[in-house]
Amino acid sequence: MTSSAEVQSDGGGQRPDSLYRKLKPRPGHSGQRVAEHQRSRIHAATIELVNERGYDGLTVIGIARAAGISNRTFYENFKGKEDCFLATYELIVRHTAREVLAARHRERGWRAKLRAGFLAFAREVADNPKAARLALVEAFTTGASSARMGHTNGLFETLVADSLARDDSPVDLPPLIVKGIVAGATRIARVRLLAGEEQHLSGDADELLDWALSLHSPAAGEVCTGSVEILRTAAARPAQVERGAAPFADRELAGDERTMILSAVVQLAATEEYGALTVPRIRAAAGISRRRFEAHFKGVSDCFLAALELLAARALARAKAAYLSADDWPRGIHRACVSFCREVADDPVLVRLAFFEIVAPGHEGIEWRVNLIGEFSSLLRCTAPPGQRPSKLIAGASAGAAWAVLHHYAMTGRAQQAPGITGTVAYLLLAPAIGAEAAAEVIRSEEREAAGRAFAADLSR
Repeated sequence: MTSSAEVQSDGGGQRPDSLYRKLKPRPGHSGQRVAEHQRSRIHAATIELVNERGYDGLTVIGIARAAGISNRTFYENFKGKEDCFLATYELIVRHTAREVLAARHRERGWRAKLRAGFLAFAREVADNPKAARLALVEAFTTGASSARMGHTNGLFETLVADSLARDDSPVDLPPLIVKGIVAGATRIARVRLLAGEEQHLSGDADELLDWALSLHSPAAGEVCTGSVEILRTAAARPAQVERGAAPFADRELAGDERTMILSAVVQLAATEEYGALTVPRIRAAAGISRRRFEAHFKGVSDCFLAALELLAARALARAKAAYLSADDWPRGIHRACVSFCREVADDPVLVRLAFFEIVAPGHEGIEWRVNLIGEFSSLLRCTAPPGQRPSKLIAGASAGAAWAVLHHYAMTGRAQQAPGITGTVAYLLLAPAIGAEAAAEVIRSEEREAAGRAFAADLSR
């Protein structure tokens, strides 16, 4: 996702210490050129070290040594490790955006331009997997500045929105749908990277293009009414997540030792940061000996993810029950969306752990999120009748898009408004499978029936 002219790396297995040749001031080598060369080496070293050790293993001393610079020179360029990491992330994203833009400009016709953009993105990931891994995987395990990351991610949303703004079409695609398209495509790239299959991305481009175009319809604006204004006014204020709720107060399984431990860790995580969790504190809250704790869990991370799994499993179980209450697959998917959006609105602890604290366990956390979205994808695909069943790639992209919309609401302090975007979430899942107009009709019909049931319930009181 970056060119060798901008970030120097041979991509091989050598130690970074031997990769970079210093550029010393001399006739023809200005001080500015030397400084730029130093920054290039710092970025290259950061990419190499993050791929070797992950973000947690990244240190200023390690970067400086690998880049062949002094610590003082490092601090002349960056405030610290996080600042350097984010600057490298921004460099990768901006370079990729330029490549996508250049590819579009070489084509004529909106469809050819959009396809060229998808292919350019796929090539960048395939040709520079280390840089892609930093931007698409490691960046989401750090807890680093979401404001800076969100700004650079907005570049791709702008590019996609511009590509889909056809001269011959009156469609003005809602920002939440654009956000979903970008998230769906990047999820496929992330899954490919984690599986070591980044070379397959170029072959995915045409299917992803068809998926994106299936969402491009006037129907998108109809189902997203209300969501657009919320997105515009969300701004960048920090999300406020309620603390201190009792997630298992009415559903704790008394006498189940493992569940008692999980209940304790969720109670603690609901009021404190993940970093404050320790095995002794969890044991004390659960009233469990160390030996009994170790009989169930390997440590804090294992216990935390198991607790999150329990919360998510219960939310998914309710969504599946809602799905089964419908007469057909599209209506079932919509009802599952209604159920899950309500869970997000009603359970601040689930929101806090699943959207905020999930970055704390590092790679295990991102793998958990990938697997959870995979469960949504499986529900979407495996329950569909053969004639409406999306491919595995399309189901994965759609599930990633829907999750991104919910994630956006959580991170901008709008989790309690999640029921208001049920139509958007359902549209992202249904339109690629049954068509945009059919998806919109299902959503409208379900909303009318829900309103009728609510009205009848009010009359009976």
